Amino acid sequence: MTEWIPLLALPNFEIKKAIGVEKFALASKHDKRIAKLASTHKNFARFLRSFSDEFGEPLVPSILIYRADAPPSYRTVEAITGFRDAVAMSIIPRSWAHRIVHGHSSGVAYSDYFISYPWMIDKDYNHLITTSLNMAGLHDVHLLRAQGLPALPKHVVDQGPIDEPLLKTLLARWEDCFSGHPTSNDDVRLFRSLNMSNAAARLPAQADVTQLDIGRAVALWASAFEILSPKQSAAYLSVYDLLAKNAWKKKSCRELAYKAHAPKNDLSLRSLPCWIYGQIYLARNDFLHGNPVDRGRLTVPPARQSVYYFAAILYRMALAAFVDLKEVITPGREGETELEAHMRQYSRFGRYQEDIETALTSIMHTADEFRRIKNRVD
Repeated sequence: MTEWIPLLALPNFEIKKAIGVEKFALASKHDKRIAKLASTHKNFARFLRSFSDEFGEPLVPSILIYRADAPPSYRTVEAITGFRDAVAMSIIPRSWAHRIVHGHSSGVAYSDYFISYPWMIDKDYNHLITTSLNMAGLHDVHLLRAQGLPALPKHVVDQGPIDEPLLKTLLARWEDCFSGHPTSNDDVRLFRSLNMSNAAARLPAQADVTQLDIGRAVALWASAFEILSPKQSAAYLSVYDLLAKNAWKKKSCRELAYKAHAPKNDLSLRSLPCWIYGQIYLARNDFLHGNPVDRGRLTVPPARQSVYYFAAILYRMALAAFVDLKEVITPGREGETELEAHMRQYSRFGRYQEDIETALTSIMHTADEFRRIKNRVD
C-alpha cells in the first residue's frame, strides 16, 4: 500500500468523513490512513493526542495528508492553501445560510477554523518543526501542549453542512490547477479569489470587535468577488454579469425588479443578488476610501440586518457561476416513481442552492416577517 504523509494539522474542528482527491486529503485521526501512521510512529501519535482547548478539553485535529507518489506540486504552499480555501468555501457560505434561515449559530461560519497549527512532526517523525514569517524552530514533541484557537466552539463537521456539488467541482479544479501542468488564467483567478475569501471569512475581531472591523471584512469580500470578474473600471457591473449567469430557482432571485447601484444614466432594473452585491460594493468604498460612516452604515433595509451577513452566501453563487456549476439530471432508476426521482435529484443538487437562495431572499424582510413567511411555506 502506498504511504500517506502528514502535512499540517487543523486543530479547530474534526472532519468526520475525509475530504479529498486520489492523492491528497483532509482527514481526522480516526481515518485508517492516519491511524496507521499513528500506530507506526509513536511521536506522531503523541502529537495527535496533545491537542486541547483552553480549558483542557481534548480536541481531535483534522490532518492534511498526501500520498507519497503525489506530484511535488501538491506539496507547495499554494496548493495546500488552495485546497484549504476550496474546502472552507464549500462549508462556510452554507453555514451562514443556515444561521439566517434557521436562526441558530451552529456550524463552521468563519475561516479561523481552517487555520493550521504552526508546529508539525518532521519527515522522520522525531521532532516538531515550524517555519513561518515569524520564526523557524525545532522542538521536542514530548513537551508539546497544543491548543486550538481560543473562543472557537468545538465542531465536528460531517457531510451535512458541506456543499457537495460545489466541493466536487472546486476539488476537480484544484487537481487541474496544481497537477504540475500549465495553469489557466481562470484557475489563477479562482484560487486568488478563494484565498481572498478565506481572509474575508475570518472573525473580524474577538471581544473588541467594532464596525470598522466588520467594514474591513466586507471590503475583502468585495475583492473576492471582483477577482473572479475583473474590469478596468466599474468592476461591480462585471460581478452583476457573473451573478446573472446562474440558473436562479426562486422568482425573487431571478426577476429584474431592483434598482442596484449603477451609473447615473443606467436606469435598468436588476436581480436581488445584484442589488445585494451593489450594497457590498458601496460599503467597501465607504470604509476603504475614508468616506463618512455612521453606526448604521452596514445595515440595509428592509431586513435591517448587516450586509456582512450575506456576503459569504452571495459569494457561493458567484463561485457557482464562475465554475459553471450546473445541475446534472441523472437517469431514473428502475421502479422509481416520479416523486422519488425528483427527491433524489433534489438531494443531490437542488437543496444546496435552495439553502442559499432562501437566505438571500430574507434580506427583503424583517426577522419577524421572514419567520412568518418561512412558517407559512413550511
